[in-house]
Amino acid sequence: MVILVLLGIALRPLLLNLVEVRDFQTCQTNVRKIAQALAIYSQEWDDAYPAAATWLDAVRGRMTATTGTGFQAGHYLRCPRDHTDGTCSYLYNDMMEGLSLTVRQDDPDKKARRVRLRRLDRAALIIERHGAPANDHKPVPDWDAVRALISLPHQTPDPTGSLILGSGRAWFQSREGLRSLSGKRF
Repeated sequence: MVILVLLGIALRPLLLNLVEVRDFQTCQTNVRKIAQALAIYSQEWDDAYPAAATWLDAVRGRMTATTGTGFQAGHYLRCPRDHTDGTCSYLYNDMMEGLSLTVRQDDPDKKARRVRLRRLDRAALIIERHGAPANDHKPVPDWDAVRALISLPHQTPDPTGSLILGSGRAWFQSREGLRSLSGKRF
């Protein structure tokens, strides 16, 4: 009995680390699925991203095409480390609202946002934001804004935020990486 207790104490850090890594990887998968759902939406709407107020509905409506696992869309909208009451653990960059990667619109507001973001193919689309209200969206024009808004719930392997490039590819940048990019444009 004493040996089992000592073995449990010795293995506890290893088991906790495995749980942390599993949660981190689950969150990365969630972000990838959201990116895929938004990519499907943009393909249906002339390469344009959804409105900020309805982005979560756009994701939910297209999530079944990206999962193939039998899980409901809500399963992928929550980070396993997010213990708040929110329905989603991610925040949408409302500067991407209605913008297209390929079609240049003549709308002055869209032109101004394109200039501010500079390169849409490197703009943050989604970032991890625990405790965010449903359909949460904020302007995320540069790396300083990403760093200011990002939640850091994952302690191992590295505190991270989950960014999605405008191309729909998931990209995960560490806190140190974000610090080195501060002040730079996308």
